[in-house]
Amino acid sequence: MLCGLRGLAPVLGLLIEVEKNEFLSHIDCILPVTCRILLSAIHAVTNRQESFEFESILPLWKEAYYSLVMLEKMIHQFHDLCFAKELEGIWEAICEMLLHPHSWLRNKSGRLIALYFARVTDGNRENHQSSLSSYFMMSPSRLYLIATSLCCQLKMPLIDDADSNLMTQNIVFAICALMRQTGSIDPSAFWSTLEKNEKNRFLKTFDMINARKERIMFMSSSQTSSVREDISQVNVKNTQHILVSLLLKKMDKIALQTDAIQLEIVFNSFGELMAQMEMSMDYAHVVLIPLYKVCEGFAGKVVADNLKKLAEDTCGKIENIIGTQNFVQVYNLIRKNLSLKRNKRKQEEKVMAVINPMRNAKRKLKISAKHRANKKRKVMTLKMRK
Repeated sequence: MLCGLRGLAPVLGLLIEVEKNEFLSHIDCILPVTCRILLSAIHAVTNRQESFEFESILPLWKEAYYSLVMLEKMIHQFHDLCFAKELEGIWEAICEMLLHPHSWLRNKSGRLIALYFARVTDGNRENHQSSLSSYFMMSPSRLYLIATSLCCQLKMPLIDDADSNLMTQNIVFAICALMRQTGSIDPSAFWSTLEKNEKNRFLKTFDMINARKERIMFMSSSQTSSVREDISQVNVKNTQHILVSLLLKKMDKIALQTDAIQLEIVFNSFGELMAQMEMSMDYAHVVLIPLYKVCEGFAGKVVADNLKKLAEDTCGKIENIIGTQNFVQVYNLIRKNLSLKRNKRKQEEKVMAVINPMRNAKRKLKISAKHRANKKRKVMTLKMRK
């Protein structure tokens, strides 16, 4: 049945366009099979020790892709289907697909997520609602999983500008929707309100981005009183600030380690996010760090002129949002901190070269390997675009 849908899904997609409402009677039979196909495609590439050299040899990717194409046509044809309970398992599988090794599945999953977000926006507008809690995919844990997956997806090759624009929209919507539902809640109090599956979802996202400190912070509500006292002595901000700052810092790091298109996505996302955030000043420092590095020539790599222009334009947009005085204050603080850090690192490298030449040699080899990996990734990206 799974293999059969590879040829059947395009036919079903055509039938949806031809029969339209008459096709509705077949959906109850098709959706369970679609869910099984997506899960099978996910399990086929999960926890495998060996990697796949080419996308084309990934198991079940075609079956999954044609199933997603068919599903997209269904949702376009039957508007109420998007929020149907029968699709909940499929939506969870689509979230997993955001990090699938095959680019077609990642991109199609991103398109479906964007379609869901658009339907949520339309539904709230039509019903004059502001609450998002009634939608399956709008729970804080799922939104955070989507946002985190999209951030991690930035490390993977992208295909074209259309995909990058869609990713920017999804990142901005997911983070803004998350902020609307978390607010100024204490991390421990927030954690205590979550069900087990929601906690597991958050823990999964923390593992995805190596957020060990944040993981401990949120789990402190279930720890002993001594652990809670130790954590309470740290300057812990509210849940919203912790979660959002963690994502922004991850995007900062990825932006300067990957290619031009990822850098563009991050900067465009920052500009849109700052424009929509109520407390934008709280995140100005995190957002301006990569922008400062690109504008001032400290990105650690050659940056194209159009990206420097984008960074400058984004800085100008942020300055208009938070005010010139606040902008200059944060910008100068970043300059001072990075200068101190850079001088300290250079001094440590000089000392290391004298007292531990072996370690210094290993450091240089590591840097060389990193450069080779970056070059290989660029070559792979160019091949995918051909």
